[in-house]
Amino acid sequence: MPSNWDRIIGQVRVKGILRSAVNNQRLAHAYLFWGSEGIGKDALAIEFARTLVCRNQSDTACGECPSCKKMDSLQHPNVKMIFPMPGGDGEKNEEGESIENEVLGEVRKQIAEKANNPYFDISIPKAKFIRIKSIRELKRESSMSGAEAGKKIFIIFDADAMNDASTNSLLKVLEEPLDGVHFLLVTSRKDAVKQTIISRCQLLQCSVLSDDEIAGALTEQQQIDPKQAHFISRLANGNYTRAVDLLGNDITKFRTDAVNFLRSVLSPSAMKLFDEQEEYLTGNKRDNAEQLLTMILVWFRDTIIMREGGDYHIVNTDQDAEMRKFVANFGAKNLEGCLAAVERSLGLLRRNVYLPLVMLSLTVNLRRILHAK
Repeated sequence: MPSNWDRIIGQVRVKGILRSAVNNQRLAHAYLFWGSEGIGKDALAIEFARTLVCRNQSDTACGECPSCKKMDSLQHPNVKMIFPMPGGDGEKNEEGESIENEVLGEVRKQIAEKANNPYFDISIPKAKFIRIKSIRELKRESSMSGAEAGKKIFIIFDADAMNDASTNSLLKVLEEPLDGVHFLLVTSRKDAVKQTIISRCQLLQCSVLSDDEIAGALTEQQQIDPKQAHFISRLANGNYTRAVDLLGNDITKFRTDAVNFLRSVLSPSAMKLFDEQEEYLTGNKRDNAEQLLTMILVWFRDTIIMREGGDYHIVNTDQDAEMRKFVANFGAKNLEGCLAAVERSLGLLRRNVYLPLVMLSLTVNLRRILHAK
């Protein structure tokens, strides 16, 4: 019989740890789910919360009780979700209204999307930090009687987005845990979470998804042809969210754009680079930038594999001649550094950092590495 844990792609080890903790009644008061983006950390936290509030009190949510029904829309009163919100605490808009009220509709819309697809990333426009007001509200609610009987769960998405004030406020709660209250922190950047927080959580490292796991999910959940699903899974580099994003795009176009972008980067003329890539460098193609960077990421990954003699694992097999020429000319350069620079740029882009700044910084770094003497 299918369980709620089946909604999560892969992550067999972490699911086993969580289910065992429920069965043995050895629950930690705080967990930190960490790992790469798009691998299901949010989904794990949500299904764990669903299991903990289910009235069935088993290691699997029943899906039928009132608690499970409320979790279907992520509207259970004992489960609270915290994520970055725009503005400072108490900040008003031009009409004197609270910033929170202004974005309430967008918050509701994205939570509904998250309920429908746990791999959807809640990203409120202009939100950069988890505000101390959100943590203070968490503190207040954690110490009060729940709206319903049973456990209270607080899920903190993007836990690395807490500033010092938010971190210190949360730390006081974690230092004095209450029975029946559990905190589920989620982050793709564990190194940006304060060590004082990490030390008070049970750490759950989530694995990068395999190509087969992603392809299987695409075939089953997105009704994609198996051959196309396997190709896209290799492009996704272990990230299911990225794989789904790639479905709605002209992959061939972005692969061509990636090669052209790198040619422009390698041009000795900075003016030529700007002329050829103006739309990306000035931010006019923000919607396409993530797909472009993904293809550049795959290009560097392929060229590193080719340089090391592992041609079997290459994604861009039809660009063999271009890659061999690139490896012949630049194989001795720090291609791993190029790969890391693109990964950082993708991370910044997903955190809504100013696109021209992201692209300019990436261009400078790539030119510095590839033109190094």
